[in-house]
Amino acid sequence: MYKRLPVLALCLATAALGISACDDSGDNRSGAPARAASTAPSSPKSPPADPSEGDAEPRGLTGATPAFFLKTIRDHYPDMDHISDEKLLAHGNAFCAAEGQALADQAKRTMKELGTTPKQTARIMGSAHGYCRLGSTQSGN
Repeated sequence: MYKRLPVLALCLATAALGISACDDSGDNRSGAPARAASTAPSSPKSPPADPSEGDAEPRGLTGATPAFFLKTIRDHYPDMDHISDEKLLAHGNAFCAAEGQALADQAKRTMKELGTTPKQTARIMGSAHGYCRLGSTQSGN
């Protein structure tokens, strides 16, 4: 099980980005990079070069979502009760804004700064990702 944990973490991180990095067997040994490149969704509209152009969707825990995010962490993961609300929100917002390699870098930064395990970090990232998407759909974007 522990041998597959890094592969699972990679699959979850790439799933958050909408890319498949795992083949049908669940490991990444043969052909996974080729499949990941071939299954990446093609965007008919390229993103604007300048982030200020167009209507960019808000990235972060906004409105009522910070309270729900903290409640989720506190209620479901009591092993993280030693982490302050401010730090959890800061790292949750950072996960919302991170894309691509920055997402992996943010996970490493969170583990280092908060002293969390990879499993705890995945819980923070998953909760933040869910509430960021919830907040962006409720704001009308």
